[in-house]
Amino acid sequence: MHDFRGLVKILEERGELYRISRPVDPKFEMPAVMEHIERERKAFLFENVKGARFPVIGGVLNRMECYGWALGSKPGEPFTAQDLDVRFEKAKAAGIGPREVKSGPVKEVLCTGADINLADLPVPTVFELDSGAFITAAVGVSRNPRTGKLNVGVYRTLILGRNIVAVNASSLSDLRKFYQHAEKTGEPMPIALALGVEPALQMAASCKLPPDQSELDLAGALQGKAIDLVKCETSDLLVPANAEMIIEGRVDFSRKIENTLGEFAGQYGPETAPVTEVTAITHRRDAMFYSILAGKNPEHNTLGSIATFAIQRALAGALRSQLPAIRDINVYLDPKFGSMAHIVISIRKQNDAEPMALMEAAFKAAGGFFPVSHITKRIVVVDDDVNVHDLNDVEWAIWTRIAAAGKFRVIPDVESWELERCAKDGKGSLRLAVDATMDMEDREKLQRPVIPGADKVKLADYLSRKTAA
Repeated sequence: MHDFRGLVKILEERGELYRISRPVDPKFEMPAVMEHIERERKAFLFENVKGARFPVIGGVLNRMECYGWALGSKPGEPFTAQDLDVRFEKAKAAGIGPREVKSGPVKEVLCTGADINLADLPVPTVFELDSGAFITAAVGVSRNPRTGKLNVGVYRTLILGRNIVAVNASSLSDLRKFYQHAEKTGEPMPIALALGVEPALQMAASCKLPPDQSELDLAGALQGKAIDLVKCETSDLLVPANAEMIIEGRVDFSRKIENTLGEFAGQYGPETAPVTEVTAITHRRDAMFYSILAGKNPEHNTLGSIATFAIQRALAGALRSQLPAIRDINVYLDPKFGSMAHIVISIRKQNDAEPMALMEAAFKAAGGFFPVSHITKRIVVVDDDVNVHDLNDVEWAIWTRIAAAGKFRVIPDVESWELERCAKDGKGSLRLAVDATMDMEDREKLQRPVIPGADKVKLADYLSRKTAA
């Protein structure tokens, strides 16, 4: 397993990291270069950011192989999203709690009072309509007021001044609930932002867990050892001792700021957040500032996909339990489809009315976190000879097995979740049901050409044998 610097070292040794020594402006210029580098799925290190005291590192987790390397797989070994999902499920069942230590590398430099100046940080301004410069890679640490346990997540944070930020919390985050409790009770609320943490913790912070499970325990299990935590300088919060940098703060609910940032699905997302006063910054002497390029870009989307694991599992599990006719199911949650889920179900139907009836039931089903219809834009039903995990096969079925308009059904005015930005206030948005199965009368003429036994052939068996002389 590797810490943050260990992963950076692997990337550089493998030629997977670009060092940029030319001076760059953090507003627009640096993000533009980041975007070009990310298209190549490379990491980047900007050594000379105008007006800043620290270099910028990023792109370190922009494809699944990087997750494998961080978690101990050897270069060259395949590592997929399914592999990561399996690792997560095993780690959830075998959590390793964090341990408190007296100090760590992140305590090498301490800034308080007048020494705090967020302008020293190379925080990029990415998109033309963004509200300003956003910290995008920080793991936020707060405390659950009900249980007293530490909670971590990833929250976009707008720089507002020398020692003022706004830490955003989406409606699905635990932090939003903590904000509401603190504002209602008037209790002071500390928060801390950790940059450049262990990759396992960065992954766990991106995961959506039930309230009784700890992201810190999950991170420990993912990396096979406890996360070391050290006490903050200005609060009782505990933060990652091996991080590159910690920003400590106190939330002020008397002031709230509306702000906008380009999001993962390729749209702008407005949020409102309370103002936070920065009370201390601690960092390594040679700290690197970790930044994730916001918007529909590889590292942002790859990390974001971790949050979808639990949602996909919840939706698929709920539909399987409620609709026993399902043969196979796949939940697509991918930025190329926007912010909504697209579900594909295969069945061996008994009559032509069955697929549409099943989709009507599916849209009404409970989905774990919220109703299926709340997050799902489209449900497609296919025959069981179609691979629901292969989008090309699904598209083939849609455009070769549908002749009647009645096999498409538009469901209007469905309540939607906040990330579907096109949804109308009070009306929601449409949902689409697609019956891509063969009509019963067409089963003979629409059979697929199949080579008998092809699914049992292993090409390696033939390539490894020497041909007879």
